[in-house]
Amino acid sequence: MTKSEESKLKTKTKEILKRRILRNNAIGGYISLTVGPPGCGKTSHLLYEAQLFMDTYPNEIVFFRDSTMSAAQFNRIGKNYKVFVEEGCKIRFRDLQHGGSINIPYQSFSCLDELISQDTGKGLVKKQFLNVVFFKDDYRWIDLLCHLRNTIGWQSVFVDEIEDIIPLNPSKREGENKNTRNEKNIQFSNESKQIRKGLVNMCCNTQAEDEIDWRFKRKLNFTVYLRGARVSRKSRIYQAWVDKLEIGKCIIDYEYRMYGKSNFRSYPPKNPIFEVIID
Repeated sequence: MTKSEESKLKTKTKEILKRRILRNNAIGGYISLTVGPPGCGKTSHLLYEAQLFMDTYPNEIVFFRDSTMSAAQFNRIGKNYKVFVEEGCKIRFRDLQHGGSINIPYQSFSCLDELISQDTGKGLVKKQFLNVVFFKDDYRWIDLLCHLRNTIGWQSVFVDEIEDIIPLNPSKREGENKNTRNEKNIQFSNESKQIRKGLVNMCCNTQAEDEIDWRFKRKLNFTVYLRGARVSRKSRIYQAWVDKLEIGKCIIDYEYRMYGKSNFRSYPPKNPIFEVIID
């Protein structure tokens, strides 16, 4: 990247970062996707932004979804996380490095309104905590997003591996009902505007954009590219720029019309590597 190109990136970066942290009731929330291969820092970036949101807006409810309990594993959030498990979901936490089960305290909930009430904005979830939620079925996250659109106040939802929730080809997933998945993909596409207008931000990540339902990609406001990510053909960003990124750096594309370069702190795992097993 030439000095002139670097200068242009710096000029736009401040404006883009301001838009990402903005809370404007008239505009509503946004949808952001972080893209990159394994080991490039996608989960670290998600946790970094979750912490940023909690620090900047202490009255905001923050949800987190992943399959490895990275909130504990990366030691990024410290002890400020709570775990919630839907009733009927049998869950175990296993140490992949040393074997055996790990006891992680969690609270059960029977319905979404118990988790967070649409009438009061209150429930089991807490402000100033990363609220890690496990459902019996991944597509229940779409139900949660639709539930949040009618809830009082701002909420942000962080989803690791969004392709598990809104896959491109549901028929390839063993044991799942293809029609149900398609219906959920369509439901999210139809209601995503109202979800954003309901003051809900959604930040998620994936290894490759082509693993995600095409309707979801059309709703994106931000695409965050980490080192090694494949750049969309619609973007003005050059693939060579992304290939040369260092760990802890990213290029943010805002609706294919503005882009900037930013930093985030990458946190390697310090605690045991968790595996979450849902029976």
